[in-house]
Amino acid sequence: MKDNGQPVEVGVSQQKEVKVPKHKVWLRNEFVRVGLAESLCTYVMMVFGLGSVAQVVMGEGAFGQYLSINLGFAVGVAMGVHVGGTVSGAHMNAAVSFTMCTFGRLAWRMLPVYVFAQLLGSFLAAGTIFAVYYEAIYDYSGGNLTVTGVKATAGIFATYPAPYLSLFGGFIDQVFGTAMLLLCLMALSDQKNKPAAAGSEPLAVGLLVLLIGISLGSNSGYAINPTRDIAPRVFTAIAGWGADVFRSGNGWWWVPLVAPPIGGVFGAGLYKVFVEMHHQPLPEQGGGLAVDLGDESPPLEKQNNT
Repeated sequence: MKDNGQPVEVGVSQQKEVKVPKHKVWLRNEFVRVGLAESLCTYVMMVFGLGSVAQVVMGEGAFGQYLSINLGFAVGVAMGVHVGGTVSGAHMNAAVSFTMCTFGRLAWRMLPVYVFAQLLGSFLAAGTIFAVYYEAIYDYSGGNLTVTGVKATAGIFATYPAPYLSLFGGFIDQVFGTAMLLLCLMALSDQKNKPAAAGSEPLAVGLLVLLIGISLGSNSGYAINPTRDIAPRVFTAIAGWGADVFRSGNGWWWVPLVAPPIGGVFGAGLYKVFVEMHHQPLPEQGGGLAVDLGDESPPLEKQNNT
């Protein structure tokens, strides 16, 4: 092609500018975005946690011990925080969500979304582990799916009390364990105290779960989480273990459902009364005015959800 007798090359640089569209935000609904993220991070946590229990139970010591379960849940929690932390806050625990609502860090209208998402993620994780270890479970149990006994396998999915533990003792156990969880979570997120360093929140929360497991876990498996326990329990009832999953332990099933929210509010309240309420305002550099840092932003909570 020529222009005024001179050849002209038509290349990429001389073509009409093409506008490349930016990625669209497919999910603008806050409830859907938060629910999907919370479901996925809960699923990740539960797959690693329940999988670690399955290996220990059926491996009979060949594939880990009690510490393996603690590590499995702890690292699973850390991975879950990485998966959903900036979208939903990665609560992965109805007791955490309920406590955040109680202290005004999460809108009450979001609580059903979080609880449903956590139940869904936990239920699907239980189904996944059952499918992955289906043959191992039937080989180990001889095809007899039981809740108690030498070859019991229901404990892979939900928590059950030790033989010596009463319902009252178990209730106190769950209240106290969850109280310690929320007390420390409040401390880790307190920007006026010694919060977890930016970017280290998943590791810090995972280590907290590990600490609770190795210090407070032997009585009843430290569920400290209603949705972590009830969803897999319902799955086992459907999958072949039957109604015994609700009758075992003198009807234990309601304890990890009711006690953790009470413990969560109690533990967070303790931290608030003993520490957070008494923070002194930080002095502004170069003047005598005080700087109010505002509300603390916990790593397991998303401020724009309130």
